[in-house]
Amino acid sequence: MPHGTRRVGDVEIVALCDGVVGSDATQSFPGASTESWTETRERYPQVFDGDGWRLHVHAYLLRAGTRRILVDTGIGPESAPAFAWTGIGGALDTELEGADITPDDIDTVVLTHVHDDHVGWNVDPATGRPRFENARYVLHRADWDTLRESDDDEDRAILEAALAPLERFGALDLVEVPVELLDGVVVRHAPGHTPGHQIVTIDSRDDRATLTADLFNNPVMLLQPGVNGDTDMDPELAARTRFDVIATIQAQDRIVIPAHLPEPFGHILRDGDRHAWVPEAD
Repeated sequence: MPHGTRRVGDVEIVALCDGVVGSDATQSFPGASTESWTETRERYPQVFDGDGWRLHVHAYLLRAGTRRILVDTGIGPESAPAFAWTGIGGALDTELEGADITPDDIDTVVLTHVHDDHVGWNVDPATGRPRFENARYVLHRADWDTLRESDDDEDRAILEAALAPLERFGALDLVEVPVELLDGVVVRHAPGHTPGHQIVTIDSRDDRATLTADLFNNPVMLLQPGVNGDTDMDPELAARTRFDVIATIQAQDRIVIPAHLPEPFGHILRDGDRHAWVPEAD
């Protein structure tokens, strides 16, 4: 079943969990100190599993009027590239069914970036066609160009399995500027994690929220400012982007909707010279 629902003005946001993956914490965030890990484990035990941490892979369904927008497509089936390191097939179809949505209902898919745990269900493994046949897929051109120009085998596998079919079937929209999907729902460039990493902001009535994608993936990145993940392609730019986006989130009192924490909705609050993740109560 869907992992939670939150209304932001006229927009209903449904959290969809495609899977939960165990990962090595110190390897994932090599700059984090022992003291930071100790505090993070004490404050956020739900994030950890023994010596590792639990990486929740969320996609989000946005419903407003007749629009049905999906933000990211998760790990994907066992045939998708992410299976090589996750060892699991995703549950997005079941999650969508629990939200009374079929793939054909989706009119827009926002791809926040091209890491394999965000694009896994782009393509139907049985047909090789876009899994969401009635949707436009929105991707920043910088990420497309990065994969197209890469000689890395993993990058090439992601391109061929999850993105090139979208281009062949004319379903891919490459963007370079903010895109307003509907009134108050905007896709914005937030580079560093990848060159084309995107976030989604929602401003509806008096409510505000930001879907932060991989801006931060573990609370340790907030408790120890400047800590990056090992998958941040440009760590310095990622840290600057994180600082700027968090400053805007706090100034505008935005609900925060991350991609990989156990809780899909929460807030980032100042904690001295750093920040803390505060989940919303169920």
